[in-house]
Order: sequence, then C-alpha cells, then structure tokens
Amino acid sequence: MTVTSTNQKVQFNGNGSTTVFAYNFKIFASSDLSVILRSAAGTETVQQLTTNYTVSGVGEASGGNVTMGTAPASGTTLTILRVQPNLQGLDLVPNDPFPAGSMEDALDKLTFMVQTHDEEIGRSIKASKTNVIADSEFTVSATDRANKLFSFDSSGNLSIAQELGTYKGNWAASTTYAVRDLVKDTSTGNIFICITAHTSSGSQPLTTNTDSAKWSLIVDAASATTSQTAAATSATAAASSATASASSASSSSTKADEAAASASTASTKAGEAASSATASASSATSAASSLSTFQSQYHGAASSDPSSNLSTGDLYFNTSSNSLKVYNGSAWVAAAFDTSGALINTNNLSDVSSAATALTNLGVNATAAEINLIDGGTARGTTAIADGDGLLVNDAGTMRMTTVQTVKTYMTAGVGGGGTEFIASSGAISDGTASVAFTGFDASKYDSYKFYFLNVVPATDNVTLFGRVSVNGGGAYDSTNGNYRTTGNQTGISISNAMGGASGDTTGVSGEMTALNPASTTGYRIFTVLTGYETPTTTNIDDVGDAQGYIANEGTAINAIKFEMDSGNIESGEVVMYGIKNA
Repeated sequence: MTVTSTNQKVQFNGNGSTTVFAYNFKIFASSDLSVILRSAAGTETVQQLTTNYTVSGVGEASGGNVTMGTAPASGTTLTILRVQPNLQGLDLVPNDPFPAGSMEDALDKLTFMVQTHDEEIGRSIKASKTNVIADSEFTVSATDRANKLFSFDSSGNLSIAQELGTYKGNWAASTTYAVRDLVKDTSTGNIFICITAHTSSGSQPLTTNTDSAKWSLIVDAASATTSQTAAATSATAAASSATASASSASSSSTKADEAAASASTASTKAGEAASSATASASSATSAASSLSTFQSQYHGAASSDPSSNLSTGDLYFNTSSNSLKVYNGSAWVAAAFDTSGALINTNNLSDVSSAATALTNLGVNATAAEINLIDGGTARGTTAIADGDGLLVNDAGTMRMTTVQTVKTYMTAGVGGGGTEFIASSGAISDGTASVAFTGFDASKYDSYKFYFLNVVPATDNVTLFGRVSVNGGGAYDSTNGNYRTTGNQTGISISNAMGGASGDTTGVSGEMTALNPASTTGYRIFTVLTGYETPTTTNIDDVGDAQGYIANEGTAINAIKFEMDSGNIESGEVVMYGIKNA
C-alpha cells in the first residue's frame, strides 16, 4: 500500500461508559500500539495489552478498534499511539522472485518509523531554523549538576547553572567574575550579583569600588544591621515607658504589666534581630528576612506618629509624650492606660465587676436586662408590626414590657367597636377603565361597609353607574335582571341614573353607598344610596336617594362588589371603601 497520511496518534476524552475507541492508521501487530491513560491530575499510566485492552484491525489500512476492559472515567484522556519497532525483518534471497508485497510492507514500516521519530521530535524543545547553537553538549557530571538548571552561557551555548547564580565566596581583587556570579562584601556583609563580566580591581566596599556599576545588590545586610540596632534601642525605651505607665496606674496595673511584658517581648525580639543580623555575615538572606519582619512591626522612636508603611498592630515610642503607641488600623492610640479622670472605684463605682451594683451607684433602678430592651439603634423601617412584638409602657412610673396583641385586646375592650376603618381605594381611575372591584370584605371585623364616590365620570353619555355583587370573592359578579330590586327589577344597585360624560362633563356622580350587613345569609341584603350626578347635555344636577336590595343567593354571604357603567367605560374619578367595625 501507499502511505498517504502522517497520522499515527488519536486521543479521546473518557466519559465513564465508552470502551471502544477507533484508530485510523495501519499497524502490523497488536503490540505496535501504545495505549496511555492520562488522569485529570496529569498522571500518565501506560496500559498493558490483553490485561487492560484488546486490539482489532491489525494489518488493515483503515485501522481498527482498541477495546478497553474498563471504560475510562470522565476527566481522563485516552491516547492511542503507533510505535513501530525499529527492526528490519525482510530477508531477500538472491535470484528469488521479487516479493513485492513483503517489500511494500518493509517500506511502510520504514515510513512508520520515520513518522514515529517525527512525532517525538515535534514534541521536543528546539532552536528555530535561523538560530545557531555552536555547542549543545555539556560535560558536567550527574553529581555536579544535581539540583541545578539548564542555562545558556555568555556565548549562548548550553550550560549548567544554579537557580540564582554561582556563589564565589568573598570578593577579591584581580579575580575574573562572570555574569550571575555571587560574592560577599566582607566590609559590610552585603551580597552582590555580577551583572557585567570583568576582572576585579580596587577595594571594598563594592558600593564605592570603581567597578560598582558591574554589581547589583541583592541582600542589604548593612542596612539590616543598622535597623536592628535602632530597633533594640527603641524597644529598651518602650520597656522603660511601660514600667512608668504601670507605676502611675492603680486599677489598670494589670494592663500596665501587660504593656511592660509586651515591651519585654519587644526587647527579646530585638535581641533575636541582633543575633539574626550577626548571623547574616554567613546567611545574609535569612538575616534580612527576619529583620524586615520585625522592622515592619516596630517603627522605633519618633516625636510624632509615623504615617507610612503602616499595618494593624505596629508599635512605636513617642518621645514627645514618653508613651508607647499601637496602630489600630486607622489611628495611633496609647498602648498603656492613663487613669487620670477615669471612671474607676474611687470615683463612684464601688464594684465595677457587678453590673447591678454599678447601676445602683449611678442611681439607676432598672436592671441591665431591662435597659438592654431599649434598643434605639435599629430602625424598624417598613417592616409590619406583628402581634408578638414587644412594647414598653409606663405603668404608674415603672417601665414594663407588653405586646402588640395585649394592646389590641385592651383597645378593643376599652374603646369598643363601631368605628370606621379605611379598607381600600381605587385611586385615580384612568380613562378607559371598565370597572372598579373591591374584595376586602371581612365579616369577622366589619358589620357594614361605606363606599364613597368622588366625581366618577363615564366615558359616554346617558349611562348609569351600577354596583354588582359577588358571593365567591370576585370570581363572578351577578348582573341578572331581577336579582336587584327597588321599585322594579334591576341588573345592579343603581348609583346614578342616566348621566353625562362624553359631552365634556367633569362632575359625574358623587356621594355614598352603605352595604348593610352584606354577610347575612338570611333575607335580603339592603344597600342605601345617596348620590348626586350631572345629567347629560344639561347643567342640571339630579340625585339618587333610596334603599335597594339584593334578593338572590340568600344563603351565601356577599364578599366582593364591583362598580361599572351599564355601557362603556369609566373615564375618571375615585371610589373609596371603608369598613364599619363590629360592635
């Protein structure tokens, strides 16, 4: 066969159920495949033929299938890779017929070998075609290159180097130094890294040496030593201030002792910093790190509060007030307590450890628990008051706790029923409204209801405003002729007779309607109407003043009502509903 594809690897994502995976290239033996399972964490496990998988399609130009014994889990990746053995098994016998098939297989295997190598080379790190590496070999032994890195020397060739640089010990004159060489300046303890190759000259310190521009400071041990000395001095002063603070306070002596202990601890830390700075002569990096931590915490002595590089818990000694201060995250405050003018035992509170005694000494008769009930710090906002909420009342000079439910009970018993209570309003009715409905009927609270009509104007002339009731909470409203009676049958409670609207009238109908005990389930339900309205096409005012009845559904309470014109919509106005509370 001819080899027309360079493909020799396929990959699949596991899903926990699929076990059969197709490969689309030719192999000559089942062992010519390498099957690798890679976990989500990046761990790669080479699968074993027969133990973990079987192969079909050997010798087929289009490939075949790898069948896994266990379905690869979700999150894993299955890689099937052709690995052609680097062997040549064709033996040509002189004068024998030319074995074209065997020769073609041998050539295919050679091509597969080249593709295998090409796939591996494609995953290697290489220089570009226009780059030059004169020497890619290194001679450093395994022991000498352990824990070191590949790097490139000054010529750009491969070499072995340490992670940061190569330590050359103490600096010396007349010495050849390469880029990234590390040296110690013995006059200061500082550590430098070479940034320009050169042969050294002159003397230390390197900061003033003629070759100073060829070095870069990486560990400033000299500054660390100076800072730790200042820190130790400031810590000693802090200890003295803490002792003085302890002497001046009687009740706060414990706090003063704590301040003295803190100052002693600071002194100890300063001593540790001094030891670290001394040790920096041999381990400058460790000394600088330790001192940097302490220096960020203690700012030394100053006449005013430090204002930069601040962290919560920082300390400094104020030489103006001779006091130790601590930074609380937003301001500097005294670390020791000054009892001058403080409210302590000698000033009135005979026993500050007892809240009850302290309150008595202040002339407060209430208990601490009672005082805690008065919480003015949290606004109720729009949250509804519940029956179980507490209220404070003045009971003959004594503040007592009661509940909203208790007050309601008292108000009901003391004031009695019969009051009028607002229930709902239609609000300003917009033009084109078909009807206005009210469902706020509650027989447990109200005996009767008042409805007030404020300039309810129809959208058309010669129409009547009717009220029509519901016995199923507004599910349906009764407009049956004859179910409403006055001097004759009606389709609703007549709030007005024919009135104007479309001709530009703005008065409409105004007045009131009373629903008398609509929850009654025996007899007719009576409605009294007292309204005035503007008649159509004239400037006359007519009125409705009579009693009307609903004679249907006598066994069921009325629990909703809607107001609508007998034809057309409502143009404007407002209807308001009130309840007359039970007696």
